[in-house]
Amino acid sequence: MGEKRKRQAQDAPAAAPAAKKQAKEAKKDPMNETRKPAVAAKRAVVEAEPLPILPFVDHAKGPELKREVKLYDQLSSEDAAERLAAADAVVSGLLMGEGASETTMQRHLERRLFRGLASGRKGARLGFSIVLTEVLGQMFGKEDKYAGLGFDKVLEILKLKTKPEGDLSGQEEKDHALGLLFGLQCFVRAKILFSGDEKRWEVVFDSLIYLCGKKPWLREEVGWVVVEALAQMSQSQAEATLQRLFEAGLAASPEGVGIWIAARRQFPDMKFPPKPWGSSGNPLEHLKSLGKALKESSSPEGEGQAKQTGNWNPQLHFVWGMIVDQYVAGARAGDEDVADEFEKFWKVAVDENLFSASASRERKFWGFLLFQKMLTDASDYKELLVSVFSPNLVRCLINHMSQEDRFLHRAAEKSIRAVQQMAEAHPHTIPTVLPKLIGGNGFYNFDQVTKTKTIDKMLGWASGKDAEAVVEILLKPALKIEGCESDKDAETRRQCFGDYLLSMIRRVNVTDESVDATWVKNTGLPTLGRLSYSKKHLKCKPELSEASRAMFRGRLTSAFAHLISDPKGFSYPIELLQSVKTDAVEMEDEVEAAKDKALATMEKLLKKTKKASDKEKIPLEALALLYALVVFQLLNGESDAASVLDELKLCYDKLIRGKEDEEGQDVSQVLVEILLSLMSRSSLLLRKVAQHVFTAFASEITAEGLALMTDVLGASESAKGQQALFDQNDDEEHDHDDEDGSDDDELDSDVEMISANGDGDDAAEDGEDADMAALDKALAAALDTHRLDEDAAAASESDSDADMSDSEMLQLDEKLVEIFAARKKTPNKKQEAKDARATVVNLKNRILDLLEIYVRRVPDKVEAYGLVLPLLRCMRETGTKQVGERAHAVLAAFKKATKGGKADGEEEEEKADFDILERIELLKEIHEEAGKDASHAFARAASTASLLVVSSLYRVDKRLVKKVAGVYRDTQVQWVMGEKKVAAGLFVDWVNWCQSHAAAAQ
Repeated sequence: MGEKRKRQAQDAPAAAPAAKKQAKEAKKDPMNETRKPAVAAKRAVVEAEPLPILPFVDHAKGPELKREVKLYDQLSSEDAAERLAAADAVVSGLLMGEGASETTMQRHLERRLFRGLASGRKGARLGFSIVLTEVLGQMFGKEDKYAGLGFDKVLEILKLKTKPEGDLSGQEEKDHALGLLFGLQCFVRAKILFSGDEKRWEVVFDSLIYLCGKKPWLREEVGWVVVEALAQMSQSQAEATLQRLFEAGLAASPEGVGIWIAARRQFPDMKFPPKPWGSSGNPLEHLKSLGKALKESSSPEGEGQAKQTGNWNPQLHFVWGMIVDQYVAGARAGDEDVADEFEKFWKVAVDENLFSASASRERKFWGFLLFQKMLTDASDYKELLVSVFSPNLVRCLINHMSQEDRFLHRAAEKSIRAVQQMAEAHPHTIPTVLPKLIGGNGFYNFDQVTKTKTIDKMLGWASGKDAEAVVEILLKPALKIEGCESDKDAETRRQCFGDYLLSMIRRVNVTDESVDATWVKNTGLPTLGRLSYSKKHLKCKPELSEASRAMFRGRLTSAFAHLISDPKGFSYPIELLQSVKTDAVEMEDEVEAAKDKALATMEKLLKKTKKASDKEKIPLEALALLYALVVFQLLNGESDAASVLDELKLCYDKLIRGKEDEEGQDVSQVLVEILLSLMSRSSLLLRKVAQHVFTAFASEITAEGLALMTDVLGASESAKGQQALFDQNDDEEHDHDDEDGSDDDELDSDVEMISANGDGDDAAEDGEDADMAALDKALAAALDTHRLDEDAAAASESDSDADMSDSEMLQLDEKLVEIFAARKKTPNKKQEAKDARATVVNLKNRILDLLEIYVRRVPDKVEAYGLVLPLLRCMRETGTKQVGERAHAVLAAFKKATKGGKADGEEEEEKADFDILERIELLKEIHEEAGKDASHAFARAASTASLLVVSSLYRVDKRLVKKVAGVYRDTQVQWVMGEKKVAAGLFVDWVNWCQSHAAAAQ
């Protein structure tokens, strides 16, 4: 027996969490299950079949007994739908009509219902509680229904059936204790304790007090039952109840706090025990004592202090919700002091209690649960949120998020998710929460420290006035950095701010008119503009360095690149340029004058847009955008920006004002050269601006302007090609070219062949060998030595083996540092070749983007057909697959644009605006190109180009098909005779074209 009792004692704490969880479910009104069986049934995985509603008989046998057993078995089911259906059947069977007989009712109470409360099945207590609550309410309503089943007797049956007897395990003892608790709760919820005999509540309350002392781990659930009972009491009954709780030592406990708050809310004028919460009965007026009570401190705290429950509950105590709700009620009532009072409460009871440095992990876990509750119900607690992100809490949150092996890492993760969900659901809370995370005990680089994207996500959800407030919140710590150890720390903080602001701007969808993006124009861009170019209106500590200003200019450029993705965003750079003060940029007088002239021209363009039609606005806005961009380049110190402004003036005079150039210069060539210079740089913004401008002026581009672009397509994809394009005349490279010019020409002709054969690698390795030889010579000179494989006689030249002095060693160190530093600066020729190729390929791709815009915008212009051969040659000569595919895509887009969406054979005749003989000659040249490459991809492109020209002739005069057929015939004859290697697909596509047009002609 001794061993058995010892085992029971060990089982008790282990079963506590499970018992707590089950008792917690009892706090939910079980009557809801009987009132809403249909709703619960829908949530069940499998809906229960309807049960027959029949009265129970006195002596059930056979089918009746079988039905009864089945009903009570279903009443214990974990399936909510099945349990509710069984509860409905049992309640109806006991109460329908005149109700069951007294003996039948007593049998069900003794053998079924009260005994079932002590069952270990998870759903038993919930199901049996539903039935008991309803049955007790009917039995002891206005009058007792059964003479032999009085209140005292029924209560005695409950105690008897839930009394642990015999050799029970720890879990079985807990089941019996929970059964008694649930049974007493059924008496309370049946609302029969205060309607007549007041002694009913006294005996039930005695049992609750007994249970609380006997099983401390049930104290929270007992407290909740008392809170439920308070709603049914009179003021005098409530006063007597609180007095007994005080005498039992439960007043200064979490449960006591909850009961006092509930009683005070229901009876504001009631008389409270003088201790521990004073005559007002408000625990919130005694924060120090409240903190100790909520902490359940085990140290001696004086008279009235409740002893600990003895078991830790991983769920948040109900008292926290009641306390917070009281503050919320005050805030809603317009109490101006409630926010300050809540801040004091949170500091004492939560921050310095649950999150103190000495707090246990369990109490910190409770703190995280409370934190999550506040964030989940943010709409209710919005006035109080500013106090929730307290110093100790934020520090604890960051500490446990930063390391995955921390005990509360998962709780911290859940808290972070709650922060994110709150910010997404209630963006107006972001300006409240953000300062707490990035300032004080938080970190400005919060995401980096916690390895999350919390701040990044929050910034994306802010909009309108909230976004403006967020920018100011982020900016303040970046301007004045207190306790900054070095300028590098300041630059790091400011770079983080630049990243934050750019992230916010990139989340703005400029095409979505429903989004309030005014903050970008009013706050976001002006802030970046001031940090980039202004000086007088900024109070920075330490001062902004040039490196930081350059960084902010880069972020501003990236922001522009995002905003002008849609043509509607053209105004962002222009309006910023009009408003920003550029006193931080020092310029020469001539450059300043050029900037002022450019701004004046930009203003003229904007003025013209106000009177122009929608179609006329496009080129005006595009040129104004280009002016703004070049002025920003001027402010950024771009060396050629001033000359570009002069060229832009020529474009403005000719294209906008219609002024003739005295020298007769082709202005489209000037414009194309400007755009090419923009496209040649690795800037997304410049590429987008160039595309906008080219789109606006596509109809003005002449054949000469197009030739400037197609010349780029023919450039070699190598270092030499890059040099030819960008005029990089390096003396050393020039000398090298003179010596090995023929070899270089051969290498530059086909990059893919070089890579395949390894010649390119060998050449690079030769260069590296030469570099290594030079390094060897430098080291030999510094060390006064030689390589082992060199002339051995060199050893005799050394006339002393004496050791070096300290000064000589220092000089040697300096020489070695210089040699290796020079070696590090020497460019790697292999990498240079790769970079050069990438530069040329990127430029070709961007040129092809412009050409695609051209053929889509003006497919009927004669100049567009001049692109066909350069595109085919580009595809054939390039060593990069991507470039070839893009060239083919331009041809396909050209063909589609000329058809206008019509199927083959539906072209209408139109007047010729080109030389027919030249167009036929173009067709012949295309066929010549087709014979120079037999690859499938090139054959398809050549066929596309050929049919493009054929269709243009056919639309002018259908009879021209004879001349076209002659060209195809000649090519086919040469193909058959072996004089030309052409893919058969060229002729197959021609036949298909003929067939479709023949069918349309019939």
